[in-house]
Formats: sequence, structure tokens, C-alpha cells
Amino acid sequence: MEAAMSQALFKPDADSLPEQPRAPTLRFARLSRIIGQRVRSDLEVARYVANGANTGLIDHLAGEGLTRKELEFVIPARTLSHRIKKHEKLSRDESERGVRVASLLVLAQQVLGEEATGWLRQPLRRFDDASPLEMAQTEQGARLVENLLVQIDEGYVA
Repeated sequence: MEAAMSQALFKPDADSLPEQPRAPTLRFARLSRIIGQRVRSDLEVARYVANGANTGLIDHLAGEGLTRKELEFVIPARTLSHRIKKHEKLSRDESERGVRVASLLVLAQQVLGEEATGWLRQPLRRFDDASPLEMAQTEQGARLVENLLVQIDEGYVA
């Protein structure tokens, strides 16, 4: 009986759970469109990265207004060409960088609308005159950009 009670505490009835906010659903829908793969959770995004993104991810990012030159930190043009010819996926590291850019782009579009790609290119004093896109070349830099976008969205930064 005690085991049944403890299980009940950790497995609530689905009807008693609060409704999930709509914003993450919209974020995953936008991210899915950009990466070319349906994802509905951060776990699915992590699996997508671990399995290697399709090379089409670069085309999708370019379709959102980023240039191939700006995306060379994700994968150099020559390496991308090689992967396409051999029908190979991006490596785990390349996939992680590509999805990192896609995630920041989704957040920037959500916060800034049509000005998102221009903002990502703009040098900012906050980043010692590096652009948010340049900062996104590292995971730590991307976190700083994400934090800034959240602050803008919440009205802390003009």
C-alpha cells in the first residue's frame, strides 16, 4: 500500500496537470520549419542534433535571411559541398552549431519580428562590438545573446 501511495505521488493523473503554455509549442513549430525536421520538445531537438542534421539545415537558415558566409562557422562551404555530394549528414558539432543559430533566430523573430536578422548582424557595445551572430559561435556566447533577447522581451532593455 505504501508503494502504491508513493507511485501515485509521482505519477499524477493527466487531467490534473496544468495546461502547457502555448509559447513553447509555437517555438517548436518555428524551429521545426527552420531545421526541416518536426520537433516538439527539447529532448527531440537533442536527439536531432545527436543523430546529425541534414545538410538542408544550412539552406533553411539561408532562406531565413542569413548568408552562407555568416553560416561558415557552422560548416565551411567546402565541407558542406563534400557532405552534400556524399549524401552525408552534418556532424554532431556542426548540427549543434546549426541548431544553436536556428534557436536564436526563432527567439529573435519572436521578440523582434522582421528585424531579427538585421539585429543578429548588428555590433553591440554589450558584446564589445561583436554582433549577436558572432557571439553565437560559442555556446556561452549564445547564452548571452539569448539572455539579452529575454531581457528585451521583458522590457528590461530598450
